[in-house]
Amino acid sequence: QSFKSKELVTERFAWRHYYWFLTDKGIEYLREYLNLPADVVPATLKKSARPAGEGRRPPMGGDRPPRGPPREGGGYREGYRSGPREGGGFGRGGGGDKATAPGSYQPQFGGGGGFGRGGAQ
Repeated sequence: QSFKSKELVTERFAWRHYYWFLTDKGIEYLREYLNLPADVVPATLKKSARPAGEGRRPPMGGDRPPRGPPREGGGYREGYRSGPREGGGFGRGGGGDKATAPGSYQPQFGGGGGFGRGGAQ
């Protein structure tokens, strides 16, 4: 019989690959089959014994100087999409009036190139 049929592993299928995970019953079976002592534990079940503070990010500030000029409002994201900006702007919170092209701008199309079908004959 297979490990799956004995319920020694759980099976998962994702993205065209099978993954098998040992159950507690499967760990006991392998420990007995391989004559391993009870203190031998799979590495995935071991608790990491890190000293306090290791692996954590240092608090903001620290030894490094701040990057870039100070921001208005003092924070990093406080002003993000908080309301209308000076001069209108684009996107959400940019005011109700959309910017338009200046009155002197008048694009002209046609006349030349010769690309595509249905050109002037």
